[in-house]
Amino acid sequence: MMGTLLLWAVPLLFVLFLWWFSSGLIMTLYGRSQRTIRWGFVGATLLSLFAFVGLIESRHSQEPFNVYLAFACGTILWGWLLASYYLGFITGPLHKTSIHDPAVQNWHKLRGWPRFWVALRTCIYHEVLTLAVIMLVAALTWSYPNRWALWTLLSLWIMHSSGKLNVFLGVRNFHIEFLPSDLRYLGALLTRKTVNLLFPFSVLAASIVALYFFYRVLSTGPIEGESIGFLLVGLMISLGVLEHWLLVLPVPATLWGWGVRALPEPKAVEAESS
Repeated sequence: MMGTLLLWAVPLLFVLFLWWFSSGLIMTLYGRSQRTIRWGFVGATLLSLFAFVGLIESRHSQEPFNVYLAFACGTILWGWLLASYYLGFITGPLHKTSIHDPAVQNWHKLRGWPRFWVALRTCIYHEVLTLAVIMLVAALTWSYPNRWALWTLLSLWIMHSSGKLNVFLGVRNFHIEFLPSDLRYLGALLTRKTVNLLFPFSVLAASIVALYFFYRVLSTGPIEGESIGFLLVGLMISLGVLEHWLLVLPVPATLWGWGVRALPEPKAVEAESS
């Protein structure tokens, strides 16, 4: 009985650690000096290069260790992609827009595709970079038995994109003041709703995929390499579903990240950076 519990507990704890640690590490850089942010991103970039080495080394087999390594490498690459956007290094042509710009003040009047196009221009470079990294990982792993780095990266990107679309369409619990000052202008594009029409479909689709992955694990047992991969990615998708629910349920903000705090106003951040 204890051995069975460990077989399930180890993947769960591994996923929780990577999810919590990678997200929290990025969030701890919010509001820091530009020097600290730059060095943090340099460190993340070096780690992502090691991740590419790791996925190349692990792609030859689906032994349990290689599956864990591939999953970790996919998660690290996704963490680097997140850092490149939320720390302001790779965003879009509207990234440097001031929250005091008159055009920004009128964004809340936009509806439909014009509003979506403006939102896309705030992150289009990052989306192109993300697709390029996914294609590179696919090219490096597609003809090999262990493609779990690719499936991990894809699942994280899809769940994050779904979350961003839901925030764009309107949710209860998105706090713009928790983002770095360079991203505060995005608040002009957001609306607050109890729930939006996309939400139930995105949660249902992700839940079905996660349940299918768990079914594959139960049908073969959690000790095989392929089963470990299904379990790890299924758990990560499940955490993405939980994050979706946290966007709409009446929960305190302290449940997010490493005790999320409201960041200082832009002037305070600029003073710290100088």
